[in-house]
Amino acid sequence: MKTLVQILLLCASLLATPFAASNDRSQLYADMQQILDEEGLQGAVWATVAADGSTVSDAAGVRDAANRMPMQDSTRVHVGSVAKAVLAIGVLRLVSQGRLSLETPVTAVDPAIRFDNHWETTHPVRVRHLLAHTAGLENLKLGQFFSLRATADVPLATASGTERAPLRVLSQPGSRFSYSNLGYTVLGQVIEAISGERYETWMDREVLSALGMRDSTFTYTTQTGTHADPHLAMGHFEQARPAPAVPTFLRPGAQLTTTADDMALFASFLLGDGSNAGQPFIAMDLMNAVTAPAGTEAVRAGLPLGHGLVLVGRDRHGQIGGCHPGNTVGYWAMLCIFPQQRSAFFVATNTDNEDAKNERLNQRLVEALALPPIASVQSASPTTTSLSQWNGFYIRSPQAMPAIAPLQALTDFVRMDTAGDQLRLRSLSKDAQLLQPLGKRLFRADGRVLPSHVLLMGEDGQPVLSDGLRSHVRVPAWRIIVPGLLLSITMIGVVIMMLAGGVLAIRGKLRWQHPVLLPFLAGTALLLPIALLHRQSLLELGDRTVASMSLAGVSLLLPLALVTGTAAGLHGWRRAERGTRLLTACLLATLPGFGLLAAWQLLPLRLWLL
Repeated sequence: MKTLVQILLLCASLLATPFAASNDRSQLYADMQQILDEEGLQGAVWATVAADGSTVSDAAGVRDAANRMPMQDSTRVHVGSVAKAVLAIGVLRLVSQGRLSLETPVTAVDPAIRFDNHWETTHPVRVRHLLAHTAGLENLKLGQFFSLRATADVPLATASGTERAPLRVLSQPGSRFSYSNLGYTVLGQVIEAISGERYETWMDREVLSALGMRDSTFTYTTQTGTHADPHLAMGHFEQARPAPAVPTFLRPGAQLTTTADDMALFASFLLGDGSNAGQPFIAMDLMNAVTAPAGTEAVRAGLPLGHGLVLVGRDRHGQIGGCHPGNTVGYWAMLCIFPQQRSAFFVATNTDNEDAKNERLNQRLVEALALPPIASVQSASPTTTSLSQWNGFYIRSPQAMPAIAPLQALTDFVRMDTAGDQLRLRSLSKDAQLLQPLGKRLFRADGRVLPSHVLLMGEDGQPVLSDGLRSHVRVPAWRIIVPGLLLSITMIGVVIMMLAGGVLAIRGKLRWQHPVLLPFLAGTALLLPIALLHRQSLLELGDRTVASMSLAGVSLLLPLALVTGTAAGLHGWRRAERGTRLLTACLLATLPGFGLLAAWQLLPLRLWLL
């Protein structure tokens, strides 16, 4: 009887296990579909990798909002910058083969790639720096992303700009993280210089096929035309607007077509020892550095998370992992591995919706993995050293787009002060954030397990606030307040001038000799480029189009008209009426702001150069 009971219990257990798994999968599907509906996302594919190595993939929603075809787990998607993680493994494959070294200066691999690097003699740009986004290169130019001029086979030297001029290095290589699509385009050039063939061809054969990712390719695919892939989901913007894929200049770090199953294979490889089919593929020391940051100011100051050679450390939902997000025209994606728990997930949507809370998808998949919680680092006792000496305004350094860096500094600065033993961070885009002290100038934000911020003295001797992925350098308050005040006065002055000019025109008092006439006409002329920009595709924003050319012309015409009108108003000041004097003073007040824009080389506003 005892044996019979044991057999029955065993049978019940075996029957219950697949039922429970099926029930969990059904609940996950229902939850993911609900998130898609609530966040305005058309469809999603996902995969999870469990600690025992088993994988599960699934899909929800539709692959095309126009015909309501259902998304399937075998549906192909674009994953944007998740491609960087796969490309990085390609570079590490070359290193493991002895054909390249992490410490190799990039110019030694391809002398045609040049850098404008003030630190060249002691800190050249190395392969390691490009992989970890610490080369100090800008992220991208507007025309390298928002463009319809790119083709599927444009040479990478043309795409990166290295055939025209040296690439400017904005910070000492190796010292600070600064995300760079441009840097991964240069890595594509490195692969081509070593392999002697297009990086797409080499990556498809030597990495994707070798890892069994046979439904993936770095070759450009789209939904219609010459490069059409019938298995590719349609991309979408908000309100289910279709967004067919287009070529991009910076394709090595943003162009990859794949499936949930293939990304599960890739995640499983990242969780392994670097072997593939029982043979060495990536050296173990390189695998240990997949998520481990090295060498930056923040790492040396004790911050544990940052960008490794492949993935960036991520502290969310009570778990520590290595992840890489991605988004491109019509798509969004996330890949995360959790090495301690030998688990991972991948998710991608065929909607690029800036208002959607995609993090909900990530959180639900973390819950589905049922990972054991990780204990938080305990707060330190009150520090005896005053933190008030670190108070002040901090701006991003280096800036992602140097051409508009002065304007970016006015919008993404951080105001830091102390609140007891806590640090309080305030910015224009976020609510005030309190950081708990952990000792050694390390701090932790709410909801994090590990230290998330550190205060340090930079290589240049300036106070720096870093979270491992963004470094903010302290600047005098006037660097923020004065330009912000001048530009605010300029905007207010232009608005007053336009309103006054409109009223005078309606009353028939806007005569040729009036100081506000030419500025009003120039301001009205702004409606033309605004209308043209509204009619053209967003993807042409960085191209030299009729709209952008007219914007450049009018943006130069307006300050010239303001100067002319001010001069006319001052010339007739004594005999002018009080209202005309006030308008002249208003015109005069706008000039310092326009002078500042001119000094920043933002006048005329040439979008194709940003």
